[in-house]
Amino acid sequence: MRDLPLTQPGEAQTRYFFAARLKYSRFMFVQFHADLREETFLRALIDCFTAIGGVPWVVVTDNLKTAVLGRDVANQPVWNPAYQKLAAEFRFLPQACTPAAGNQKGSVENLVKFVKGHFLPGRTFHDDQDLAEQCQEWLTQVNTERPSDATGELPTSRLLEEQRAFTPLPKAAQDYGFFDCVVVNRESLVMLESNRYSVPTHLVGRALTARLHRRHIELFADGELMARHARVPGHNQRVINPAHFEEAFKSKPRGRLMVYRDWLCSFSPAANQYLRAVCQRRYSDMTSQITLLYEMAQQYGRADFLTALELAAEQQMYGAEYLRAILTQSHAPQPVAAAERGSRVVTRSAHLGVERDLVEYEAYVANRTSGLSAPEEVRG
Repeated sequence: MRDLPLTQPGEAQTRYFFAARLKYSRFMFVQFHADLREETFLRALIDCFTAIGGVPWVVVTDNLKTAVLGRDVANQPVWNPAYQKLAAEFRFLPQACTPAAGNQKGSVENLVKFVKGHFLPGRTFHDDQDLAEQCQEWLTQVNTERPSDATGELPTSRLLEEQRAFTPLPKAAQDYGFFDCVVVNRESLVMLESNRYSVPTHLVGRALTARLHRRHIELFADGELMARHARVPGHNQRVINPAHFEEAFKSKPRGRLMVYRDWLCSFSPAANQYLRAVCQRRYSDMTSQITLLYEMAQQYGRADFLTALELAAEQQMYGAEYLRAILTQSHAPQPVAAAERGSRVVTRSAHLGVERDLVEYEAYVANRTSGLSAPEEVRG
């Protein structure tokens, strides 16, 4: 739909809608989206199954590319692999409208015309949320309050009969992982949605099965899970798990430093800036610094590591020893008596301890070249 009346400034005016209708009950499902991607279509179909309370025996679609890639020599549909996999796992029979079959094509077109002619005229929408809410209100009226012209009955009344023949939704419907096939390149990365994700290096050149969930991806070789990553938005990003490259590091030790550094820099802009400063100021021992920082991030977790990093950056103290002092102090057990006096006392005590340790480390770093030793409590 071009020139959709969205009144919020800056909103794009083009929207697309997924529309489905059950043959017997005439129960309708409509959902608006900002794109026509394969995943958008397939998730809308799953949302439709959820709305109607199960999976019909047969699902008939138009010949859209997200479902049908083309026709073979016998004029049979060549299914999109992701759609075919979904059909198998949700246990429905996929069918596509026969080209030039007026009765089948007309049924689809009539549904589109019904939405355009009965829902959109005279309406304006503030944004996508308002569009979705008005669409749901209209569907409630169409399905529960207005008898169908084809049957003379309310769609919801006949839906109860139709549901008896449905297949139950699989458990995977809540966060279904869409199927894809990928090949591992020479850098031990696979490409998904223009982003690159790492896998163990022994898989270079292999074809893997990918599962795209809403917030993460999984990569399988011969049915065995090889890698799991958080799914990143945007384009041309690299998502690396340094553990995937441990075998390669044996023959390319410098690669370890590069991978560790890139992984740490990916945490946040603040981490990227801090690592750059460490590499510049501690160039002579950069390898040990990056290795220690990586080990601390693994040991304490990303959230605590970033908190310590930001505190060290505020004090302009750049080095693994400073973060170690902060993390050690913040994870040290507090005396019970202090804890009983309230969280504010504990927090202040911990903060003072961190400041004391940072001052001692600063003195140590400043005087290393003069032959002074480290403070007794931080040796080893």
